[in-house]
Amino acid sequence: MTERNRTDKLEAPSNAIGKILSFIRERRYQPSERLPSERDFAEKFDTSRGAVREALAALETMRVIERRPNSGIYLRKIEESSIDALVLYAESGVPFEAKEIADVMEVRRMLEGQAVRLACTRRTADNIREITAILEETNKRLSKKQSIEREDEAFHLAIFAATKNDILLRVARSFYELSRHRRKVYFADQNRGRQSYEDHCTILEAIEERRVGLAEQQMNAHLSRTVEAWQSLLGETKVTKR
Repeated sequence: MTERNRTDKLEAPSNAIGKILSFIRERRYQPSERLPSERDFAEKFDTSRGAVREALAALETMRVIERRPNSGIYLRKIEESSIDALVLYAESGVPFEAKEIADVMEVRRMLEGQAVRLACTRRTADNIREITAILEETNKRLSKKQSIEREDEAFHLAIFAATKNDILLRVARSFYELSRHRRKVYFADQNRGRQSYEDHCTILEAIEERRVGLAEQQMNAHLSRTVEAWQSLLGETKVTKR
């Protein structure tokens, strides 16, 4: 195939990223192991070298891979990669291992526990109105037997917004990007949606009354129920991290 014909079927770099990540996971490459060359990837995926080059540049920036002069492309340790890299894994449809999901939930507990504490002391009347409106929309969708994955995300991010800490909010957005596809599955069950809505209502009440300890307790209980539901969905016996 000529380069001209190949560019006719040019894929976005993000698609090439997904294919590279899937290839790495499927072939079970280990840290410090040499990966195929840019040219090899282009031929393997039947796409342009330009798309592969951009994809590899992005993965290098996110510390997923490293280029060694006069040697090649090598896989880095997963713990060296950035949060953005994890988001890319999620967006590309590469499944997370059970431990990775447990790790994400553990960090989410830390972030959301601190967020709800700060929200209790820093929230404004506008924050309360925004969260109330989200819950009203949630209830409407539930009454129509519709999924609430977007409203669930909006509720939690609104709490982060109420902390008035923009960095905390930006980190939280990344974590919700990680779980976007999984939450579609999670909220396909109306009972889980209804339970989340009821939990959210009690959390909002505690934030509105500035009851820090109660808000943190109710958020923790809410996340515990989420972990237990995921254990069931994943067929796991137990996720030990708390």
